[in-house]
Amino acid sequence: MILLLRNLSFAPMIKFGVISFPGTNCEDESVRAFKRNGMEAEMVLWNDPGILSRTRLDEFDGYCIAGGFSYEDRGRSGVVAAQDPITEILKEEADKGKIILGVCNGAQILVETGLIPGFDNKALAVALAWNEMKKGDEIVDTGFYNIWVHLKNVAPVGRSAFNDFDELIYIPMAHGEGRFVVPPDVLKQLEANNQILFKYCDEKGVVSPDFPITPNGATESIAALCNPAGNVMAIMPHPERDPLGNGTPVFQSIKKWIEGKKKADYKPLGSYECADDVREWNHADLDVFVRLIITDNAERTIEEALNRKGYKVALDRYIYYGVSLKKGQDPGEAVKKLIATGELANLNKETVHVRTKNGTYRYDKEKGLVPDPLDLAGGILACDRGDFVGESKKAALNSHAGEIVNGVHYGIVWHFAKGAEEADNVIRSKVLYNPHSMYLMR
Repeated sequence: MILLLRNLSFAPMIKFGVISFPGTNCEDESVRAFKRNGMEAEMVLWNDPGILSRTRLDEFDGYCIAGGFSYEDRGRSGVVAAQDPITEILKEEADKGKIILGVCNGAQILVETGLIPGFDNKALAVALAWNEMKKGDEIVDTGFYNIWVHLKNVAPVGRSAFNDFDELIYIPMAHGEGRFVVPPDVLKQLEANNQILFKYCDEKGVVSPDFPITPNGATESIAALCNPAGNVMAIMPHPERDPLGNGTPVFQSIKKWIEGKKKADYKPLGSYECADDVREWNHADLDVFVRLIITDNAERTIEEALNRKGYKVALDRYIYYGVSLKKGQDPGEAVKKLIATGELANLNKETVHVRTKNGTYRYDKEKGLVPDPLDLAGGILACDRGDFVGESKKAALNSHAGEIVNGVHYGIVWHFAKGAEEADNVIRSKVLYNPHSMYLMR
């Protein structure tokens, strides 16, 4: 018996690296999911020297970017992590055919890197935007939502490493920015190439765009996309989170793909040009600019991400509210009422400047509006196409200050404290906004 065992050779166990960024919180669930399904897995930090030096890459058959809130979702979900050096390694590994699974925040990172949907030039071609729960044309809710969802495989079985099964799966989801937004021209290519893997459906497998079956308003009820080669997938719900095994088919599919050394027949998507959406600034009755007195971590993090990409800039960040007043309202009195609600700013830690048709002022607790110029020349205002925050602020302000507000436009002003000559290059980098779900005003 001993002699026979000596002559046996055992294939090494499939091994995954579960990438953890600052703020990731689903590493353990991901590691356990791979192990439950007969694979090995290890948590790997985003700055692991062996990964960045490429000396450890042969250890792994694939990588999982786990869910959570990388870099606290500063800027927007996934965008900062997408600028980290490890994502360039993942692009190289994906091009070699290794498996890359991005779940929830991992899916957002894959979209921001351009690995999904996977145009040849890794262009930013889709967005994962704020949830918009709809029934017909009516928006019934927005923002973060968690629920268990049914997913249906809508691509040919085995089209990718992740969908070699035809049964429905029932898994949890929990996200605020999980609505796939796919422009019509890209959607046609993805449909023709069978890159839409999973859609939200009911317990019978019927796909519907209505909430709660589609819980976030995603284009065509999309829950997951793969790249053309089928070895990279971005999925918003969590197949790894259920220890009872509802997500098992996804992981068994991955294992089968690697063991069979499969490759998908696919059509390359070619290159994609993502047009910038930059508009002229439209002033409101009250342009309100709110800035932290203490260190603004979002400001510093986005600035550092741009610096890592080679843009030599220093940024100032302001929260912006463009407030349109109802007819007959005095701007000075309206500002006092609105600031007093506490909905626009906390004067203990934030400064407030207000621009009206008569000039620019700083708001003082005791004196009210005090003339004080604010130079934001060259500043860029990033806005969501669906202005959910603005709608919410309008309702809150009218509730607390009386019915004095017609509308509120919300956004983030990025002002170039240094490096203004880089503004156009920074816009083209798409770090400050995703043009499929946002636009800029200058």
